[in-house]
Amino acid sequence: MNKKILMKLSLKRVLTCIILTVLASLTTRAQTLCVIDGIPLPDSLLHVTIDEMRSDSAKQIVSHRLGLIPPYAIESIQIFSAEEQIKQGKNITFCKLPADIILIRTNSLAELQWILNGKMINPRKRLTIIDYKLSPQRITEALPRRIKPTDILSADIITYINDPRQEKHPTIVIKTKPTDSSKNKGH
Repeated sequence: MNKKILMKLSLKRVLTCIILTVLASLTTRAQTLCVIDGIPLPDSLLHVTIDEMRSDSAKQIVSHRLGLIPPYAIESIQIFSAEEQIKQGKNITFCKLPADIILIRTNSLAELQWILNGKMINPRKRLTIIDYKLSPQRITEALPRRIKPTDILSADIITYINDPRQEKHPTIVIKTKPTDSSKNKGH
């Protein structure tokens, strides 16, 4: 008799576990994967829905949610089904298959302009504001060769999201320690 009771309890536990597993898998949805300029973005930086990206105001939505670039710095937004990409033989591997893939391409207005000690300079490597937001240490990789990270006194990022002048780029303003040659010029 005890065996029958134990078997019933075990069966109830197993059925409960199966039901909970099925319910959990039905309620969890695959999330959308957002990729900007080839860089996958975490949901914490940009969370959008497919319906929002299909709307006429998609660029404004992305611009507002990112808070980094104006809408006119977004060149294009494309939506792909992850399953379709795999069926077409695309060489894509996912840990967890997303529902859809949103590819966002920015134009040159998303690139950082560099100002070093009041003068416009060219970086060693082009960097967008998105690159900076995802990994701030990339600034040190893009510094001109003559500048060492230890020479930097301050670095400020300026964004022009609400500026009506569309030619404005996000800008990094860097101030460095005075060098020996600049000290000697004053004497």
